[in-house]
Amino acid sequence: MPYLNKAGQILDKLARWLVQITVAVMAITVTFQVIWRYFLRNPIIWAEELARYGLVWMTFIGAAVALKTGQLACVDLLVSKLPRRWQKGISLIVTIVNSLLLAFLLYYSIQMVNLPSVTNQKSPALRLPMNYVYLGIPLGMGLMLVQSLLQLVNSVIGNEVDK
Repeated sequence: MPYLNKAGQILDKLARWLVQITVAVMAITVTFQVIWRYFLRNPIIWAEELARYGLVWMTFIGAAVALKTGQLACVDLLVSKLPRRWQKGISLIVTIVNSLLLAFLLYYSIQMVNLPSVTNQKSPALRLPMNYVYLGIPLGMGLMLVQSLLQLVNSVIGNEVDK
């Protein structure tokens, strides 16, 4: 199991770097867009589009980081009132259902990226193939699925993983 946990940590670091780079590119792009639009009166046509697509990538890949660290939103009002043994059982069930849902979403997001209506379409300003833009969704779902499965394996064998 240490190899699986190490692989999960490497994927988490990679996802964190990717999110940080995306945020930096978005911040720089939007800053230059504001300067060019309001001070130089010559807007950068593609800046808003790049920031929007960066937000899509940041959202889905950042969700994998949040899942790993336990920072995704959850409602545990009822579960927190239960005995510890029940909490662990419910947590295991939730992790199984979460993994199944993520596998379902991963499968269909890959299908979506490969649709002809997506592969034949280009973005208006950047002229990027739209399947590159949508690729952030299956990538994020895949990273989340890996982290969810690692949580499942570690909860079954009783290991607690560093968050």
